Amino acid sequence: MTNNQRTVNYQTKPRGRKTSPLPSLSNAYRSIFLKIKKHNYSLLNPLNGACLCLLVLLISCQPGSQQQTANEEPMQKIQFNDYPDLKLGFTTQNFLQAMPVTLESSKQFVDYAAEQGYAWLELRDPDAVLTLEESKEIAAYAREKEVEVSYAIQKGLLDDDFWSTFEKGVKNAAVFDSPKLVRSLASGAEISGDTTRQGWTADELAELVQRADSAASLAQANGLQYVMENGAEAFFGDGTNYYGIADAFSQVGEDVGWQLDAANPFSVSRVHASPDSISTFLQEHIDNLFYIHLKSAQQGAAKETLTANPLAFSEIFQLLSDHQVPYIAIELQAVADQEQAFANMEKSIDYLQSEGFINTPN
Repeated sequence: MTNNQRTVNYQTKPRGRKTSPLPSLSNAYRSIFLKIKKHNYSLLNPLNGACLCLLVLLISCQPGSQQQTANEEPMQKIQFNDYPDLKLGFTTQNFLQAMPVTLESSKQFVDYAAEQGYAWLELRDPDAVLTLEESKEIAAYAREKEVEVSYAIQKGLLDDDFWSTFEKGVKNAAVFDSPKLVRSLASGAEISGDTTRQGWTADELAELVQRADSAASLAQANGLQYVMENGAEAFFGDGTNYYGIADAFSQVGEDVGWQLDAANPFSVSRVHASPDSISTFLQEHIDNLFYIHLKSAQQGAAKETLTANPLAFSEIFQLLSDHQVPYIAIELQAVADQEQAFANMEKSIDYLQSEGFINTPN
């Protein structure tokens, strides 16, 4: 499927905020905590601690704080300095070790995105545990907060439970307004569960291609675009002993889309690729790309915060802008501590600002 054929809606959503509750007190606390931490104000200082408590109290008691008026200005978004068409978001995978997916945590992620100026988020529901009714509630909440949501499961196409998870995931994904994407991994336990494996056998590749085409058809029937992500498998096969995701994309039908992880070819992939080879593949296949995970790898490992990456972010942003692929989701190596997970997001935004890529509204 080419960019001109996409079902993804890249048009700007109508602005104008509906009446909706402000973020919970815990979210207000987190926002204040991060600002204090960012400016190196010690929480161990009694005076700072007292100020923090006072600020939280004032937020919770402020007259009219329980709703926003219809005339209020829309929440400003993080903007790319040179590429105003690009939309920065994040994947909730960054927080799942500390905040397992639930209705409540999903709403907190939406709150965080709205507060910080993110345009969208990838809602990662690894096993599709959210119910359809919960997904509808999250979708309505995100609509009020003017945050776009895509939906992702964490199964590989050859996993035994892929279909049961994907079928439920498609129903959940369909309730979100935009960008109307449903994502899975390409490889699963057949690669990640065997450290000696580099890629797929010829028979596995044939089955994977068939499953990917079927997944794309099911997604399309529900008004969605299916995308698969490059992961632990080799990016390029050797043509004899193992096959990689490039081989899969050469055989799948045009309705199967791609979600690029910018760090995986240099970190989790069993056969690390060269930056030049990934750059060439990206340029040649960008018409099949629908969004990316913005992630950093150094010395063969994914990082907990954004930093320099073998495939330069500047090159990625230019290509995305030139080919009208606006959706960029920050993905970080997950940590178990909740405050550290939010701090890592702050550091990543600081990095993008320090490199001159973005401006934030906060």
